[in-house]
Amino acid sequence: MTDEKLYQNIIESIISAAENVFQTMIFMDIKSQAPFERKGMGSLSDITAIISLTGDIIGSIAVSINTDSAGEAISNMLGDEITDVQEIIDGVGEITNLVVGMAKTVLSELSCQFEISVPIVVTGKGVNIQHYSTQNKSLTTIPFYMEDKSFFQLELYLKE
Repeated sequence: MTDEKLYQNIIESIISAAENVFQTMIFMDIKSQAPFERKGMGSLSDITAIISLTGDIIGSIAVSINTDSAGEAISNMLGDEITDVQEIIDGVGEITNLVVGMAKTVLSELSCQFEISVPIVVTGKGVNIQHYSTQNKSLTTIPFYMEDKSFFQLELYLKE
């Protein structure tokens, strides 16, 4: 599989996994927008969960979401109104783990084998996220919308 084909399969798997997790486990319909490249390593929202990838692919996946949207998603997932900030932060880590885990399963069927780390969650918009080998590299950012409003961003960084 060529690098470009693998990259496209990774993007498609992540998008499909995110939409599937939100629809089946969180009971929310989200829709991805066109991926784009961005420079900089600052988090895009209040809460960001990062999972490292090692194996056939090396890099990281980050999910950034604002606290209100995260609270809404976690409340839907658990079937109860969640307002405790620590529970919301923990929930973002769990959502990220579900999305990346599902994408990993799909990619393993395409003979792409890798391991994923436990999510690390940081809070604060603009916090610098340390990805593998970040010297002048760009991130692929995939915005997700719900009901025509920005809901969260998923970012992929792959080491060449």
